Amino acid sequence: MYFRVAGRDVHLPKLIGAFILFAALLMFIQASAVMFDSWDTAKETNKCLQLAAANNARVDPSEDVYPLCQDLAKDYLGIRVRHGQESLTVRQFWGALLAPIAGILFWLAMLFFGYILYKTGDLVLPIEEDIKIIPEQEKPARPFRKKK
Repeated sequence: MYFRVAGRDVHLPKLIGAFILFAALLMFIQASAVMFDSWDTAKETNKCLQLAAANNARVDPSEDVYPLCQDLAKDYLGIRVRHGQESLTVRQFWGALLAPIAGILFWLAMLFFGYILYKTGDLVLPIEEDIKIIPEQEKPARPFRKKK
């Protein structure tokens, strides 16, 4: 026994699936770009922090670069960098990257969902069917009749 989700003349689920598929593809590409941008910004923030630490190690620091590094980390990565910190901690680094990675995985799941909706005309779900074999009941014996 099989259950068909949509027939050949039902196009609305396929249309909805196509829209979801297209939108999810665009958002997947955007989330990938955000992830790579976050990675580059985290590396740039590390370089900025190392430059600021080296600059403050001098006897007469000419310019304090830490506020620039703190603004960079706060605005682009959403993390707070302490004054005097020489590099991002592992927790800060991966905390800034996990949200874009989760965004990629979410939009990848939406791509699969849109594809499933798009293929609803071809989707056939088997329904479990139990078959019980019932033994035939014996017919009650007829009493023999005598022929006349």
